[in-house]
Amino acid sequence: MGAMLNPRVPQLDPLEIRRKPLSIRSLNPRRPPADVMARIRGEFVEMRGFCPTVEQAARLFDLPRDECTALLAALVQQRFLHLSADGRYRLLAQG
Repeated sequence: MGAMLNPRVPQLDPLEIRRKPLSIRSLNPRRPPADVMARIRGEFVEMRGFCPTVEQAARLFDLPRDECTALLAALVQQRFLHLSADGRYRLLAQG
């Protein structure tokens, strides 16, 4: 006889799990802001042509829009990012 599944525990389809993109909060919803900031910095460094709007960045990083806006604004203030006239955040030229 096979193992009995608990009907009250939702069963996850392994294929469905693989289809969902990993987000900042997917593994730990209470990640410290420094971890989130490091992840955002890493994305901009790794993808040199990356220039999202705040809405696109919020979706990518799985953050509320206002929290994402604050984090991106902090990176602009630190002169890591530049907010262009078209509302896109770009990596500031280093050097």
